[in-house]
Amino acid sequence: MLEFRIHGRGGQGVQKSAQILGRAAFLQGFDTQDFSIYGAERQGAPLTSFVRLEKGCVATRGYVFSPDFIVILDDSIPREKTLAGKKESTIVLVNSQEKENGKNFYSIDATGIALQETGKAIANVAMLGALAKKLPGVITLESLEKALRVELGKYKEEVLQKNVNAARKCFEMV
Repeated sequence: MLEFRIHGRGGQGVQKSAQILGRAAFLQGFDTQDFSIYGAERQGAPLTSFVRLEKGCVATRGYVFSPDFIVILDDSIPREKTLAGKKESTIVLVNSQEKENGKNFYSIDATGIALQETGKAIANVAMLGALAKKLPGVITLESLEKALRVELGKYKEEVLQKNVNAARKCFEMV
C-alpha cells in the first residue's frame, strides 16, 4: 500500500488534489481512498488530505501518520507539522521558489508554473504532475490527464488544457 499526505491551506485545492490523485490511481487499476481533515473551515486555514492506494482492497482506515509521499502546497505551513511522521524513505515534494533539493526532497516552483500556464496561483494540479513523475508504474501522465478531465470536467476545455499543461511542465521538471 502507498500512503500520501497533502498539506496546504483552504482554497489551494488540497482536497481536490487528493480526489484527482485517487482518480488517476483508480484508472491505473488501484483501489483508492481519499479524505481530508479541516481545522477552521475557512479560506487560508491549514488543511490536510490523505490518500491510500492498494492493488487489492484498502482495508486500513484513519489518518496517515507515516506517509510514503508528502506533498506540500504551501511552504508557509510549519515544517514540524508537514514533515511529522516522515520516514527516511518518504518522498517530499514542496511547492517553493527556494531550492531545497536533497535526498528524497524536491522543491518545485509550482505556483510560478501555475501562474505562467493558467494565470492563477493555484499550484495543486502542477504539483500532481511532479508527483506523477515520482510514481512510475503507479500514476502515468496519461491517467493523470484523464483524472483531471473527470474531476475538473465542469470547466471549459481551455481551462482544462491549461491545467494539463501545468501538470506536464512540472512532470518534466522533476
